[in-house]
Amino acid sequence: MRIITLTILYYGGALFGLLNPVFGLLFFIHIVIFRPESLVWGNPIFGRLHLFTAIIVVIGCFIHRRTLRMQSDDLYQKKNLVIFALFVIWLLVVSILAEVSVQLSLDKTLELLKIFAVCIVFWKLINTEKRMDLYVWVTVISFGLMSFWGYLQTLVGNERLDTLWPGGSNYIAAQLALMAPLAIAKVLDKNSSVSARLVFLGCASSMVLGAFGTQSRGSLLGLGVGMFAFLINTKYRARALLAAALLAFLVYPWILERSYTRLATTFAPEEERDLSAESRFVLWKIGLRIWEDYPIAGVGLENFSPVKEKYADKVGDIVPTQEMYDLIFNQQRYPHGVYTGMLAETGLVGVSLFLILLLRSLLVRFPRSFSRAAPHMGLYLQAKGAQAGLLGFAIASFFYDIQYIEMLYFQLFFVGAIKVYSDSLAVAATVPAKSPLVLSPA
Repeated sequence: MRIITLTILYYGGALFGLLNPVFGLLFFIHIVIFRPESLVWGNPIFGRLHLFTAIIVVIGCFIHRRTLRMQSDDLYQKKNLVIFALFVIWLLVVSILAEVSVQLSLDKTLELLKIFAVCIVFWKLINTEKRMDLYVWVTVISFGLMSFWGYLQTLVGNERLDTLWPGGSNYIAAQLALMAPLAIAKVLDKNSSVSARLVFLGCASSMVLGAFGTQSRGSLLGLGVGMFAFLINTKYRARALLAAALLAFLVYPWILERSYTRLATTFAPEEERDLSAESRFVLWKIGLRIWEDYPIAGVGLENFSPVKEKYADKVGDIVPTQEMYDLIFNQQRYPHGVYTGMLAETGLVGVSLFLILLLRSLLVRFPRSFSRAAPHMGLYLQAKGAQAGLLGFAIASFFYDIQYIEMLYFQLFFVGAIKVYSDSLAVAATVPAKSPLVLSPA
């Protein structure tokens, strides 16, 4: 009965995207985060829900295409799309030139191509303040629920939550580092009701507990950096500091002892590092060695592991023990770092395009009038929270292979949507008679 009910709800929600493509896109983002298949223990009934929903949203956009037009200067978002398209095209080139397996590289490129297609829909639909706010509601609450479910699992022995989400604990924690500052930003929004702000405080608390539950040291470091960046970069610093203190007060008593124990090893000296932590440094060095031999196009996506076997007898100077050798070679291993991994797999061109796309959103500046406009305080805070989350994600990326996660690209285009909207507001305020702001209905 439960499976039947969930099937009707989820597939019915997907079909509603034909009538309302904005709802369909937000529903798609929700199921990307929350993974409804986990509610039915992997039942194949939800196996194609993501693809089905994406197709429905595209059809819905085509049906309602006349109402989706927006008469504002969206050059910034178009540049994002061009850079993203160049990145995907380069990955196709890299895949064709892959050192070991062309198919593995093409499969991963196809995944990113699907994300690119969804980002085009995102650009078309998430372009008003109301829709941006709805996006934040959907993403933050979805992550809050997923984190709460994860924390409950830690209490019953699911250590590190490796089975909670595809990709394991590191994927979960990196996304929580990406989204937690955005949740705190909503807590500070005076334009929201008290009950809404309490909901977001609960979600932020759940995300932090979920991150600790994963025991992911790199992501916890990213989460801390992201939160600190939000505190110092928002004009409402006193209010942000108070919210952070309240968050710490709420979360601290519920953090499990084993999470503290693992976190304490983050900055341990070399002689005290555990084998897992030390292996990352070795994998980074191997990645750089591979890049030295394949500097332009790398060896192909997902080709790091088979290619590293060719270096088994060439890295005696960086593999200190037989135990470390056995941990790295003759088995599947990933680069354990976005930047060194992308250098090895996509070359200098690939990592450069990725960093340009990331840094554009991380460093973009908004009009001064936007930060001072009381009616748009919530959107200003969301922009700062999203940028702080991107910084946290960038820090976590030093430790994990997380460059192809959907939420990263949704957040990049979310910041872009705010940039376009805030610029339009600034232009309209300056020359309202000559440059009216015409937006599609919410």
